[in-house]
Amino acid sequence: MKAAPQLIILSSLAALLAGCGGGGDTNVTVVAPSSQFIVWPGNSGGTQVIDGLGHTFAFYSDTGCLYNSQTGRENSAFCLVSGSNVVTYGPFHGQVENIVASDGTCRSAIIDQITGNFIDIETDVYGREVVATTSLYPAFCAR
Repeated sequence: MKAAPQLIILSSLAALLAGCGGGGDTNVTVVAPSSQFIVWPGNSGGTQVIDGLGHTFAFYSDTGCLYNSQTGRENSAFCLVSGSNVVTYGPFHGQVENIVASDGTCRSAIIDQITGNFIDIETDVYGREVVATTSLYPAFCAR
């Protein structure tokens, strides 16, 4: 299981702050590590992908699998098809597309491939993702 991004950021910040103080004339260059998540072009949310209800997710850049922000876990069965925006999870097939969000910005969302509608991702009592296609049809951003 991978560390939640919040933990990595807090650990990095603590290490950076611990290095402050005490004399000396030291030049420090802080370089941001490459994202562990895929950055979606044209997405105002950067690495964040939403479902129809606005829950946030991301896809790991190494495995292409889903990170669920609500559970803080990776789902290694909910993954992108290599080199594409197509996602599969059991019988579900969807795609990541840029849609017009309620605030007017373009956000990446997971859309059902068959209907073209938004999906909703919830978790069951065992913590597994459950996908339901909604009746909501998105407005797509200019391609």
